[in-house]
Amino acid sequence: MTTTESAPETALDPTKVNPAADCEANRTKNFASRPMTGDEYIESLRDDREIWLHGERVEDVTTHPAFRNPIRMTARLYDSMHTGEHVDKVTTPTDTGNGGVTMPFFKAPTSSDDLLKERDAIATWARMTYGWMGRSPDYKASFLGTLHANKELYSPFQDNAERWYKESQEKVLYWNHAIINPPVDRQLPPDEVGDVFMKVEKETDAG
Repeated sequence: MTTTESAPETALDPTKVNPAADCEANRTKNFASRPMTGDEYIESLRDDREIWLHGERVEDVTTHPAFRNPIRMTARLYDSMHTGEHVDKVTTPTDTGNGGVTMPFFKAPTSSDDLLKERDAIATWARMTYGWMGRSPDYKASFLGTLHANKELYSPFQDNAERWYKESQEKVLYWNHAIINPPVDRQLPPDEVGDVFMKVEKETDAG
């Protein structure tokens, strides 16, 4: 329906209000009292996720020879926060109020001592993996700190940012990101998008 009537005035500023604030996903809750263990991490991957390799679907990523070794190495990192010689180096009290511990790099630092603790924790994990796990669970953890320390930047979704900071810190969630071709033209197949992007860049530089 089309109308020429003006919209009613409202006192709410849409740039300052999160319209999904009352959604279940955005409600603050105590997600966990401790980080995952290695067994819990492995079990979390057995969720019927769809992964294809060389034209064949991987039935169980935790046992497939292409993935099982890094998965078990990651499980050791999670276990190191619960038992063993590195517990004190790779854990610190959370700041979420749950009374648990987290990997130091998942907590927004507030002092030079915090920064040193983070440095020692990620160095410990790097040594445990012999430097071969370039994207271990702490890879995106420094970004997660901004969800709390700079939550105003995410307005009007700062409550949701705080919620993700809390859950990620308490569970030590394994965040990552994927690098994809730039969406220059969504009608093109992926193998042609890169060529179009390069052409646009060249024309821009030439112009």
